[in-house]
Amino acid sequence: MTIVENNSKNETLNPIILVVDDNQINVKLLVSVLKKYNFDTLVSFSGEDCLKQARENNPDIILLDVVMPGMDGFETCKRLKENTETKDIPVIFMTALSEIEDKITGFQLGAVDYVIKPIKIDEVLARIKVHTKLRELNKKLEKKNILLEEEIQQRIRAEAKLQKTLEQLQVAQKEIIAKERLAYLSNLTSGIAHELCNPLNFVQNFAQLSSELLDEFIEELNLETNNIEAERFDEFTEIINELKHNADGIYQHGKRAERIIKMMVKHAKLHNNQLRSSQLNQILQESLQIASDTLWKKQNFSIKINTNYDQSIGEVIVSHSDIVQAFINILDNSYYALKFKSEKQESNNQDFMPTISVKTANLGKKVEIKIYDNGIGIDAKVRDKIFNPFLTTKPPGEGIGLGLSLTYQIIVGQHHGSIKIETELGEYTEFIIEIPVRE
Repeated sequence: MTIVENNSKNETLNPIILVVDDNQINVKLLVSVLKKYNFDTLVSFSGEDCLKQARENNPDIILLDVVMPGMDGFETCKRLKENTETKDIPVIFMTALSEIEDKITGFQLGAVDYVIKPIKIDEVLARIKVHTKLRELNKKLEKKNILLEEEIQQRIRAEAKLQKTLEQLQVAQKEIIAKERLAYLSNLTSGIAHELCNPLNFVQNFAQLSSELLDEFIEELNLETNNIEAERFDEFTEIINELKHNADGIYQHGKRAERIIKMMVKHAKLHNNQLRSSQLNQILQESLQIASDTLWKKQNFSIKINTNYDQSIGEVIVSHSDIVQAFINILDNSYYALKFKSEKQESNNQDFMPTISVKTANLGKKVEIKIYDNGIGIDAKVRDKIFNPFLTTKPPGEGIGLGLSLTYQIIVGQHHGSIKIETELGEYTEFIIEIPVRE
């Protein structure tokens, strides 16, 4: 049986006291006194009903008798504190037990206070007022903590947004500075290249002309063989051949210097090229065709080509000519590695099939390109430096060390992608490229 006493029909600001006692006389006495002091009251005569009332009504204080049939006050308090809905409700024990151990047990179970039976009204009211005030302060503190936590979260979100904006501004600032530097570098490089080309052409032309004149002189000298002593003739021939060798060397190194200047100009002007929508798989096929026509066929060197294109890859926004140049540079590197290994295997009478494999994959926001060759691989000592300008593993005169550096600038700098290398010396090299798909 449950008796509910409530002075308010609707929600009220008056504290709600739940009185739990199996003695109806004690309950009526407490309820009548509490009502006089404007406390709203709830009544339970058992531990089970107390748990139900506490969950449903969330009282401000529970006056709980210790000795009750069935579930006693200690067990009831224990269950109240185990429930997340009722664990914060202050419990004041009403007990005739005066042993210290019983009081300690009550406090250990979570009670905030106790009163001794027979109950003294003034004592009960004093304790209830203290704990209702504490309960009220705790509720206010909880609300303030919630508001403070919300404010903290708002500040964290605002700071995160501000940090993101700051990072975007820093990126934009870096891009602006980089573009200004590139524009300056482009103009400076173009100017220097223009100034260097004229004397360089002069050197090349006169070296070539000197070589041709020496050829004519050798022909004339051969006609005078009978008129010159044999020993003197051999000396003249040796000197002339050495001069011709020097002239040819000057011409060849002049041509190499010309290629370096052109490559440096291309480095500086990368960001001036227009981005447009292009089919990635077609770009790769075009790059393979150009590399085959310009590198492999002229050298009469056969390479097996494997392609595996992901057809779900559509168009990507790239600088068509630059990205083709990047792929050709990688294929050129593969060609050299395959040719070197092929000659080495041939000298050792070992079978070897030079192979290049090109594969693409759709990664959603990115596309992946893998270019693999079963050539000589890359030494670990130079692997981390392979994209540095002017670093080359080729013999002197065969490479200028700007091809892979240019490729890195095109992939990473110009197209905001990534490029990494997996390799094993003497076995293979694989370039793994990712390019973001941009609208």
